[in-house]
Amino acid sequence: MKTNNGFNRKIRYGSASLGIVAAVIGVVILINAVASLLCSNNLWFTDLTTEPMYGLTEQGNALLGSTIDSANATRPEDKPVKVDIIFCADPDMLYGNEMMRYIYYTALQMEKAYSDTIHVQTVDVWDNPSAVDAYRTNSYSSIYQTNVIVASGTEFRVYNYKAFYTYSSDTDTEPWAYNAEKTFIKGIIAVTRAEAPICAITVGHGEPFHYNETTQTWETEYTELLKVIEGAGYDIDYVNLTERDLPENCRLVVTFDPQTDFVSGFLSGGVSELSKLEKHLNNAYSYMVFVDADTPKLTNLEEFLEEWGIAFERYDKSATYEVIDVDSSLNIDGTTIIGQYAQDGLGGSLTTEMRKTGTPKVVFGNALSITYSPTYEQQYKLADEEAGTGAYTYGYYYNNNWSRDIFDVFTASNTAVAYAKENGVRVTEEDGDLWKDTSGNYKLMTITRQTRTVSEGKGYTNVYDNTYVCAVGSTDFASNKALSSNAYGNTDILLSALRTIGREIVPVGFEPISLYDDEMSTDYYTEGGNIVTTVVLVALPTLILAGVGMVILIKRRVRR
Repeated sequence: MKTNNGFNRKIRYGSASLGIVAAVIGVVILINAVASLLCSNNLWFTDLTTEPMYGLTEQGNALLGSTIDSANATRPEDKPVKVDIIFCADPDMLYGNEMMRYIYYTALQMEKAYSDTIHVQTVDVWDNPSAVDAYRTNSYSSIYQTNVIVASGTEFRVYNYKAFYTYSSDTDTEPWAYNAEKTFIKGIIAVTRAEAPICAITVGHGEPFHYNETTQTWETEYTELLKVIEGAGYDIDYVNLTERDLPENCRLVVTFDPQTDFVSGFLSGGVSELSKLEKHLNNAYSYMVFVDADTPKLTNLEEFLEEWGIAFERYDKSATYEVIDVDSSLNIDGTTIIGQYAQDGLGGSLTTEMRKTGTPKVVFGNALSITYSPTYEQQYKLADEEAGTGAYTYGYYYNNNWSRDIFDVFTASNTAVAYAKENGVRVTEEDGDLWKDTSGNYKLMTITRQTRTVSEGKGYTNVYDNTYVCAVGSTDFASNKALSSNAYGNTDILLSALRTIGREIVPVGFEPISLYDDEMSTDYYTEGGNIVTTVVLVALPTLILAGVGMVILIKRRVRR
């Protein structure tokens, strides 16, 4: 009988103990969930880095405040400016990815400081792609989980996560500094200011843009090209350089399918179109040119482009190299080529996101082969297994304290050949056979970068301020058919190129936060205050619980 009472007592006490343990665990889980929610919503966390990583600096706070005030000054009082910062992945993915987490925290701090203006939201573009349709240039452009959108009203900018970090060069895979504050403020300035930067499209050389005197508007069959340019954040202006200068706010010049040459000397009453273009590029702005296998010889323009490493391959003074690739083409005669992606270098960096999602076909019809200028030295970059980059070649030229590099973006495949083409007809040799080149290595799209450095912050931090010249050897590349089809990636690569070479107002005075500071004793964290703080935060709860347990244990022993 006593045994049963003892056994029953043990069961009763054990059940009570088990219930208490379960209740304690439940309370701990509840407290943890509530604390996590409060910390997340109210940004209750401690930055243990030696420099503030997420918060606004004094100059950042001042510039952001003045930007918002300037935008509100032009708006009705009851309709203040609103800015949305949209992350294209769910919070779990953002927290789990270190590079995205830094950016997300910075955005949250900006929202906290300017809660009446800035709103941060997240949406998973894989599960709900239509949620960001308003921020696509057209229905065929892609937005990825690693994109961050800054939007206000109808204006928006789409940034790749790499834009929030500083790299030693465009080809590096590991950043050395963090500059999210600067990038966010640049985006907010761009979407809230009254005027967007201008893309000047040259006219007066037979380009397919025509002014309608009746409607007083410019007309063209390349309407999708204009949509993509506007979607990249530009206002379009049509400029005849023999009649007027480039607009003051012009950041990009586009020449599309010219049929007559540019004026390079001081002719036509002292006008030099190429001098104006050169002045534009000297301001660290950009230029983009589209040609094809029917482009006539443009002596002045081609000489100008050769200074930027770009040469149009020609059989003689006028006949072009028309690239044909029967084995990698959309049609039987091989004239609509499927471009081969550059994997590395600056050209490869333009297509990084596209290649991650399955390398959509990028097509080049009636393609003219581009080669590097003979004055450029061909450089060979060895593969770097540790950095995950492959070997590649590029062209290099150095003169008078500046350097220019030219990279492939797309090439034809190894099975491609080239025929000489003049006035729409292929050239025949004396024996009556078509002239054909089989040397290969035909480039369909290239990008040239001129590099210079400027000082930021306290003057001892140098960052790159580059000029870009992009050449596309196909006007069919930008046709409505190519840019309005979800079967091709032409829209995505054009947007990527425009965003890379785009120049907008860039805030100055921001010093990038070094991720690897040599002055720190152990990489990013010191062995001093930060580690002590971490140890205290981890050990303190354990010590408190252990102390409470000891007090209870001693009291129970004293009672016995």
